[in-house]
Amino acid sequence: MHFPGVWRHLLAFSVFRALPILLAGLALAGCGGDRRERDGKVHLVLSVPADERTRPMYRGVVDRFIEKHPHVEVEILEIPKNYYSKVLIMIAGRNAPDLIWMGQSFAEFAARGVFMDLSGRIEQEVKLDEFLPQALSWYKIDGKQYGIPFGIDMNFIAYNRKLFEAAGVPCPTDDWTFDEFLDRAKRMTVDADGDGRPEQYGFKGGLERAAFGAHVITSDGQQPLCNSPEMIRALQVGMDLADKWKVSPLPEDSDVQSLDTYAYFRQGKAAMMTMYTWNLPFLVEKCGGMDWDIVNMPTVKQRGHWASSQAILVSVDTPHPEESWLLCQEFFADKVQKTMAQRGLPPNQRVAREYMAEFKGPPANWAALYKARDSLYPTPRIANLSEIMSLYSSASSGVSAHRATPEDAMAKAEKAINLYLKRKRRRKR
Repeated sequence: MHFPGVWRHLLAFSVFRALPILLAGLALAGCGGDRRERDGKVHLVLSVPADERTRPMYRGVVDRFIEKHPHVEVEILEIPKNYYSKVLIMIAGRNAPDLIWMGQSFAEFAARGVFMDLSGRIEQEVKLDEFLPQALSWYKIDGKQYGIPFGIDMNFIAYNRKLFEAAGVPCPTDDWTFDEFLDRAKRMTVDADGDGRPEQYGFKGGLERAAFGAHVITSDGQQPLCNSPEMIRALQVGMDLADKWKVSPLPEDSDVQSLDTYAYFRQGKAAMMTMYTWNLPFLVEKCGGMDWDIVNMPTVKQRGHWASSQAILVSVDTPHPEESWLLCQEFFADKVQKTMAQRGLPPNQRVAREYMAEFKGPPANWAALYKARDSLYPTPRIANLSEIMSLYSSASSGVSAHRATPEDAMAKAEKAINLYLKRKRRRKR
C-alpha cells in the first residue's frame, strides 16, 4: 500500500522516543532569548515546514496581519527537514514558537500539553457551523478544541482524457466501482510489442485501504485492526494490479524510477494515476498542455479517501496569547480558505461551495474534492501514531517487496503492535 510523502519523515524518526535524550542534551538556560518585545513591538515566531509551494501563502497571511496590527512583527521560521523533531527540541529547550504548524502528529504533541486550549475563543468568535465537523474533530482532544484546520489534504485519481477518448474508453466518473476501475485500467494498458512491458499502463499508484474497509488501528489507538480480511484484500489487490492484471508498473520498473510523477503522467505512460491535493498546483503548471481531469477513488466495499489536514496552533507557553490567537484566525479566514482551494479542500464548506460554483478549471471536476467530504478517512490522531505506523509499515513493506504474503505480514504487524501497546500499558502502571 502506498504511503503519502508525509510519512517519509514521520516514520523515520519517532520524536517522542528521543525526548529524554533531547532534554538531557539541552542547556535550557542558553536556549533562545526573551521574545516579548523588540523595539517596542510584539514579536511572534511562526514555525512551518519549509516548502517553496506554500511559502507565498504564509508570507501573504503574515503581511496582511501586520498591516492590520502594525505593533506586531512576525518571524516565519521555515524548518527544512525533520520538522517535528526540531520543533520538539525548541519546546524542550523552552524556546517554543508562538504558533506551530501541525499535521498528523498533532495528538503526539497535544498529549504532552504543548498547545493552548482555544475552545472558548473558537466558540465565541468562529462560525463553527460553516466548517466540516469531521475536520474540526481532528484538532479536538478530550473536549478541548486546539485549533481549526486551514486545509484538508486528500487523494484522488488524475486521468488523461485524451488517451481515454482516443481509445474509445469511457472516462471515469465519481460514482465508479472497483470493477469499473479495473475494466478501464485493463483497457487502457497498451503493450504494443507484446514484450510484457507495456508502453502505457492503465494505472499507476495505490488504492485507498479505507475503501476496502481496512484500518490499521482503532480510533483510540488501543487495538490493532490491520490483521483483517479487508486489509489482506487491500494489500493483495495492490499486488495484483502489477503482478496478476499487469495494469500497473512494478515498483522496481526503471521507467518509473527515472521519471518524476508529472513527466510520467504528461508523457502518457499511465492513463490514470493516484495523486494528492498538494499535486494540484504542479499538475496545472507542468501538465498544462494536456487534457486531464480528476475523479474520486473507486468504491470497493465503501467510498474511502485518505485524508489529512494542517493547522496553525498556539503554544501554551507563548508570552503573547492574544496576538497569537489573532494571527491564528487569519489562517482559517475566507481569503486563505480560497487560496487553499487551489491545492485542496477548504474546511470551510461555504467557501468550498462558492469556489466550486465559480471555478472553471483545470481540473474541471474540482467538485470531486467536495463530493468526497463524507468519505475521508484520516489516520487516527493518537499519541503513539508514529510508533504504530512504523510497525505497520515495516510489515507491509514485505508484501510489496514480495518477501511476505499479506496474511503473514499482517499477522506480524498485529503481533508487533500488540506487543508495543502491552509494553506501553505496563509503563503507565
